[in-house]
Amino acid sequence: MNVPRPVRVLVVDADPGTRPLIAALGELGFETYAAGRGRFATPVGRSVRPDLVVLDMALPDGDAVETYDGLRAVGVHAPLLFLSARDDSAAGARARRLMTDADGHVTKPFELPRAIASVRALLARDRADESRLLRHGDLAVDPWRREVWRGEARIELSAREFALLGYLLDNAGQVVTKKQILDRVWGVPFRTGTVETYVYYLRRKLKDEDQSLIRTVRGVGYTMPRG
Repeated sequence: MNVPRPVRVLVVDADPGTRPLIAALGELGFETYAAGRGRFATPVGRSVRPDLVVLDMALPDGDAVETYDGLRAVGVHAPLLFLSARDDSAAGARARRLMTDADGHVTKPFELPRAIASVRALLARDRADESRLLRHGDLAVDPWRREVWRGEARIELSAREFALLGYLLDNAGQVVTKKQILDRVWGVPFRTGTVETYVYYLRRKLKDEDQSLIRTVRGVGYTMPRG
């Protein structure tokens, strides 16, 4: 039986006033990680793959927008809870411009129960969005976050590998030719050997040595059996 891992929360904030929130989340069973500088947030985020990020808009080493962009660039698409001082209207406005429907905003100083409630609400909302996952056997693809799992293992794919997998999934049960793949995934003329190379990359990352996911149809192209 698979035991679910603890929910991971990355807190990017140098304010000592945020420490009670970190401690409270730990006591509630969350796995917490702290980064006191924006430059530390990106490597930590890449390493731990948090389920939620708490991001202060006033960081000691620069604009939090750069930190936000850095996290997104390394594939951290978890919802964010933005923090800004009550009297810092500019930071609050920047937070609202960055926020998506999956994010939230709390002003500081905050009441601890309210901040925890915001964390729980964002996580619950994110879990409800699991219906967006595309499933194919033990393969799960999140097209919004551009994330892929096989079983419990998260698979890191390049943008082109992700597009190739998406095209094969969209056409599961059908045979697609190498030319069709080039036209839809690359959009410009390439040698068909390019497709063969990327299918090899994809199989290796998905541990599909037996070709149970991506099957070669000799002389034609490739197919994924219906899930």
